[in-house]
Amino acid sequence: MNRLALCLALSLAVLPAFAQDDVVARIAGAAMTQGGASAYLEKLTDTVGARVTGSPPLRAASEMILAALKDAGYTNAHLEEYDLASRWQRGPASGRVLAPIERALVVGSYGWAPGTAGEVSGALVDLGAPTTSDVALPPRVRGAAVLVDPQKVGADPSFVMRAALAKKLAGAGAAAMLIPSDKPDRMVYTSAFGFYPRAPLPVVSVAKEDSALLRRLLAKGPVTIALDVRNAFDVAPYRERNVIADLPGGTLPDEVVLVGAHYDSWDFAQGADDDGSGVAAVLDAARILKALKVVPRRTIRFAFFSGEEEACLGSRAYVAAHEKELDRLKTVLIMDEGAQAPRGFAIQGRTDLDAAAKARLAAVAALGAGGVSLDASFDQDHAPFVAAGVPAFTLWVDAGDYDTRHHTAIDTFENVNLHWLAVDAAVMGAAAWSFADAPEPVGRRLSEAEAEALMEKTGVEGTHRMVYGASTR
Repeated sequence: MNRLALCLALSLAVLPAFAQDDVVARIAGAAMTQGGASAYLEKLTDTVGARVTGSPPLRAASEMILAALKDAGYTNAHLEEYDLASRWQRGPASGRVLAPIERALVVGSYGWAPGTAGEVSGALVDLGAPTTSDVALPPRVRGAAVLVDPQKVGADPSFVMRAALAKKLAGAGAAAMLIPSDKPDRMVYTSAFGFYPRAPLPVVSVAKEDSALLRRLLAKGPVTIALDVRNAFDVAPYRERNVIADLPGGTLPDEVVLVGAHYDSWDFAQGADDDGSGVAAVLDAARILKALKVVPRRTIRFAFFSGEEEACLGSRAYVAAHEKELDRLKTVLIMDEGAQAPRGFAIQGRTDLDAAAKARLAAVAALGAGGVSLDASFDQDHAPFVAAGVPAFTLWVDAGDYDTRHHTAIDTFENVNLHWLAVDAAVMGAAAWSFADAPEPVGRRLSEAEAEALMEKTGVEGTHRMVYGASTR
């Protein structure tokens, strides 16, 4: 072999070694210039659209994600199924004031809430904004539509109060629970957290402006309204699914860093930012890492969960199915707060992981994502992993206008910031690489007692109890 050929051969042989040092730069470059995340998001939203858990569109979305992973080279991409206790289908919903005036109301049903069995009419009662579910109910609740603003109480989010009040009102014989929407422009809101597999009574979102009208009328005298909500349930056996794919690790392939998002959504719009943006970012991160042919120390597992909107059904099923492997699960990274400017990751109160997390996130500091927040929550797919003691983090982003669009009719593709979507895809891919290729894991798995103490300390125990009931995990 002549000298030129020898030099060329040696250069080619060492290229991968040099390339390992700039993996983060190459991930970011691919995410920012190739448009992969926006292409995935447009296909998911415009081809499939709304993706309610247990619905045919969600099944179509799982097939689309599976095909995309296989197209990217993940021959191990597969589906993991779990039982769904009930399926729910939204029907038409209407409301109107019958007295003292006649006026149509803008309303929409909450998810997994029953209908009204045709139009029903009755008195309107205002319960206000109680700060405890033990609030005394007025005497005219039976047969009435009860207007109430569930509040955040202490560390418990408003949806914990919402679920408790729904049970209390159903027990008192109320005909329906009406919740003023906090969205602008007469938009209504939907959710099912705390209601799956079936809410105890019809639960209806009423446009903010219409709720104000109802309260003005009540201040002057009795109000009668009519509601007609026609939802349907199917309790026949059904298997929902998660989509999973692995990028195998090199020296520590049995250790895993999981990167995930949920692909189910609500049906007022396209589920573009909640959580189509997370799906698109994680899917693009998977594509890029495969295309770069990099081999991290640990395996990177890409997980696309269903059933998140019904209190993390898919991620809970994953944790239950993989319980014996959780000691090998070293970090979980979840994206589920929209395509906004990244700031870093929320580490769910794990002060013991603060320094190690900052060290790993130095790799994405140039993307604006080097920060660490100790804030904790229990309403995304990191929650079951937190309950199981696994280090589980969520992408921390600027709030932007995400909450205005969240669970409304304007959660559509054109309202997603595609620049920040590309940046977030870069962050998810680069952070996955950084955690998976680190010499040491970011931290240890907590014991059951330690996980319970953490949830109490960080104020998420109320949500944990609502989601899990009597069981601890």
